[in-house]
Amino acid sequence: MTQLLKYENLANQSGQMVQSDVEVGGTDLLLSANDITGIELSITWDSQTSWQGCECYVIDPDGNYHYIFNSGSLPFGSGTRTDTLQINSGSFPFSTDGTWEFYLSDQMFNTVTLDEVSVEVQVTSANMPATYGENIWWNGEAYQGGIDLTNNGNHLYPANNATMVADTGSGGISAFDNSGSANAIWTDETTSAFVNNTTMSASVWIKASTITSSFEQVMLSNHGMNKGQFYLFHYQGKVGFFIGYYEPTVATSDRLEWQTTPQITSGQWHHVAINFDGSQSAAVDRCEILVDGSAVAHTLTDQVGNLVAIPNGNIVGTRNRLSLGGIQDVTQSGAITGNVSKQFYGSVDDGRAWSNYTLTTDDITWLASGRGVSGGPPSFRPYFAKTNSITGLNS
Repeated sequence: MTQLLKYENLANQSGQMVQSDVEVGGTDLLLSANDITGIELSITWDSQTSWQGCECYVIDPDGNYHYIFNSGSLPFGSGTRTDTLQINSGSFPFSTDGTWEFYLSDQMFNTVTLDEVSVEVQVTSANMPATYGENIWWNGEAYQGGIDLTNNGNHLYPANNATMVADTGSGGISAFDNSGSANAIWTDETTSAFVNNTTMSASVWIKASTITSSFEQVMLSNHGMNKGQFYLFHYQGKVGFFIGYYEPTVATSDRLEWQTTPQITSGQWHHVAINFDGSQSAAVDRCEILVDGSAVAHTLTDQVGNLVAIPNGNIVGTRNRLSLGGIQDVTQSGAITGNVSKQFYGSVDDGRAWSNYTLTTDDITWLASGRGVSGGPPSFRPYFAKTNSITGLNS
């Protein structure tokens, strides 16, 4: 799978010599993994006299010069044009992250106009995720850059007739569906990444087939019946987030739960995200809930104790599994019973959670702009390489 990461600057500068910079970030991880297959430098510019006497070069973050064209190499002519230079493997700078400086001049001392410059990083990998930069949790290991789960059932496991369905709504391609039967769920391996986190965040896309059920429907969870920790849910269209213990061996049943007013419409894709910040003095303020890119008001609907961190959730035996579309029942020893509690009816996609990190405004803008490969403006796609992302369940 190939993905193009494009960084650009709409320069709009005029003069005999003009300069514009492009900032590139989040690509050195890809470079070290040998996943960058090419870099294209592009300039859109204008000369109302003649192109023939013009010159353009780019200085990369290592200080190397790359000439897109030299004086005398272009034909006579005038007007707007776009010129590119392809840099292939073997000629990459040591670091692709940093400032790429574009210089355009007319050696005949006429005026040129710089309209747009860009650096396009071409990435190809068999392990390409829907969006590069995430760590996908699979089989007890965190894989830098993530894994595209669309066509590989080895990384996220369906149970009880859970299926993958084609769905192009909100920019997606396919989605995880739990409507096949009772107890349908998608699960991954166990993780302790969130234990005692004072901050964390989660994001998921959902399309509920019904919002009239008399029980909570869980979208994304790292929680199991007989095991606690956290889950994100909706209840009759209200969005909620729960953290707490759920294990008989725990002497306390400390927990917190927050809910919004109704936000979810059945049959419609919605983006849901939460930020947890245990440093807030008031329990109601420790959770921020965002729907379709905007924060929504919420109330504290359940409180026992005063949790200021994501609880352990597991005292005895094997931990519960990270899941999409419900809470998997497990015994105290961690054995899977086959039953699913709080099953989600509908489709779920792009479930992600971050340990020790709260989503920024830019993060939310990107995540809520579309599902899967189509999600977010191209310049945002490698953004999460800079964050401490732990899980990503991408269809």
